[in-house]
Amino acid sequence: MLLGALCGLPLVGLLAWFLLPSLIHSVTGGAGEYDQRLRAEDAYMQAVCSQAFDLARDEQLCECVLAVEFPALDCRQPFLRWSLDRHHARCAEPEVRKPSLTFCSCIDTLAGRISEAEAEGETPSGDIQRVGKCLELPDAFPLPDLEALTPAAP
Repeated sequence: MLLGALCGLPLVGLLAWFLLPSLIHSVTGGAGEYDQRLRAEDAYMQAVCSQAFDLARDEQLCECVLAVEFPALDCRQPFLRWSLDRHHARCAEPEVRKPSLTFCSCIDTLAGRISEAEAEGETPSGDIQRVGKCLELPDAFPLPDLEALTPAAP
């Protein structure tokens, strides 16, 4: 038993030395990226609701955003629905659609499903969550900047 421990411990130590740093980095690196994305979404949502607010367009999103401390966590559903509408409108433009065909096809499909479900009085929470998967596609484009969202002065 002692001989097995003497042979096994260096082997286990060597494997741990090679594998543990990469495992720790993958866990903490992913958490760091997720945290940065949530902070950026928080800032974007708060800016939309404070600097570029349009009642007809942003009412449901801003009801949630202005009521909570961390909108990226607590307002995920309204934000995904709001961003789906913004992306769907941009995908209707031919010069945007052509370079982002996969992304726009994903957004169009979800927009159709969600519109049908809402017309029937259902809550399409599963389909709304899939918007996040569309955003991970390589040809996805970001949400419009605040200047583009600011309503025109009368």
